[in-house]
Amino acid sequence: MNQEELKQFFPAGGNVDENIDILDVQATSRDDVLVGMAVLPLTTAQQKIVIYQLTLSNGEYDYRAISASCPHQGADISRDVLKPDGNVYCSLHRRPICIYSKFNQAYAVVKHDEQYIIAKNS
Repeated sequence: MNQEELKQFFPAGGNVDENIDILDVQATSRDDVLVGMAVLPLTTAQQKIVIYQLTLSNGEYDYRAISASCPHQGADISRDVLKPDGNVYCSLHRRPICIYSKFNQAYAVVKHDEQYIIAKNS
C-alpha cells in the first residue's frame, strides 16, 4: 500500500522502552507484508508478528509491526489486507486492528540493512 491510498496517516501508537529485534523475517505472498518473530511489550514469549510496509509520498518506507494473532479470538491476520482507513480487518470476525488509524497500537519498525527492529520510543 502507499500513502496516497491511505485516508489519513498517524504515527505508531505502541509504546516500547527498548529496541526489540525481530527474528526470522520472511516475505509473504504480498509485497507490503512480512512476518517474523519477536517478544512484544507486555509479553514474555516470542510470538509471530506481522510487519506492514507503507510507501510514503517521498518514496521512503514506513514499517509497522503487530501481533499476527487477532486480539479477539487469535486468528492469524498475516494474510489480511491493510485497508485505506488504516485498519486490518480480521478475516475470521472482521474485527478492525488499527495500524495507521489514530487509535493504533502498532509498533514502529526500523530497518538496518536486512535487520528489522521494533524501535524504542524517543
